[in-house]
Amino acid sequence: MNRALGEAFHRLGQEARDYADADRALAALRTRRTRRTRRVLVAGSAVLVVIAGGLAAFQARSPAAPDATVTVVSPAHAVEPPTQAPTLPATGPVGRGALVYTACQSQCPTFLLLADGRQYLLGERTISPPGNITLSPDGRWLGQPVKGGYEVRDLLGDAVHRLEPPAAPDADSAYSPWVWSADSRRLIVGYHASGDVRTYRTLELPSGRTGQLDPPSGQEPVGLLPSGEPLLLDHGQDGKPPLERVTLKHADTGRAVTLASGAGVLADADHGLSVQTNGERVFVLEYAGDRITVLEFDVTGRQVARLPLPPGQYPVGPVDGGYAVIQVPQDQARGRQKLEVVSPAGRRPLFDVPGPAAVVLPGGARH
Repeated sequence: MNRALGEAFHRLGQEARDYADADRALAALRTRRTRRTRRVLVAGSAVLVVIAGGLAAFQARSPAAPDATVTVVSPAHAVEPPTQAPTLPATGPVGRGALVYTACQSQCPTFLLLADGRQYLLGERTISPPGNITLSPDGRWLGQPVKGGYEVRDLLGDAVHRLEPPAAPDADSAYSPWVWSADSRRLIVGYHASGDVRTYRTLELPSGRTGQLDPPSGQEPVGLLPSGEPLLLDHGQDGKPPLERVTLKHADTGRAVTLASGAGVLADADHGLSVQTNGERVFVLEYAGDRITVLEFDVTGRQVARLPLPPGQYPVGPVDGGYAVIQVPQDQARGRQKLEVVSPAGRRPLFDVPGPAAVVLPGGARH
């Protein structure tokens, strides 16, 4: 894939996540190829890859004995779709999830890969996983849209929690996972149509208690601190690019956290602002010409790391110990994508997946 095409897919991947239906998103995008996209940039390359949270899924545990550690899927595991796989049971323990994936963008079945290597079929042709299907950071909870609502089920037990759509639901609306807490005990979902969010709901786990989050107009949750307090982003800051700094606010206390670029911008006419979180770490992307750098901050706004990405690699999302990136092959139809974790300490391999695959790892959500 040439660089221009790769960057185009990089932008299209994010915009597609703003729609309740993946096919409708792609149809809309085909009519707007000449318009520059300025939205939050999370997905990378032609695949719509979303990855966040931790790598706790590699710490697999037996369904019958959740506290007993067993052999796990190794990093750099080569993922292949099975010729046959059992359908995921509606309830009951099956094992800790490692990722959800579909080997191509439109007609391929969607599978749940467990940390012990077993695979279950989620659907012959489901809604494209990124932006809609999620695994909790610890791999225990699977979330996906069901009949206008959203269902989160325990892969290690029998609990199933369902979020019903609001009264008088909008046409073509759906829930999408917005933010996970790093400890997998809280999920924020957004009910939206074409990226226009009508309401945010919270789900506490394992209890299943639900609530509503009402940020001020123009603001959205982009993170959950270990205390449970949401971090909010005011989109009014992104109105006049280029953007060299952005301020987040603690939802409960109003405390401001300013994140500043160093050698580039955080958003401009070609790149949308990207904010992702993992516990007490906040990540944004910095652009300087053709170079993309991942900036890592603590929750006070102090920069703790700069991770420049070489050509051909695309940012994906934060994981325990660093930030995940994807290397896209030149021949994407026949090649393999390489997922790695980068950090100041070096690089660590993750999964090797089919070239056109769409993948969601534990913690995958909008932010």
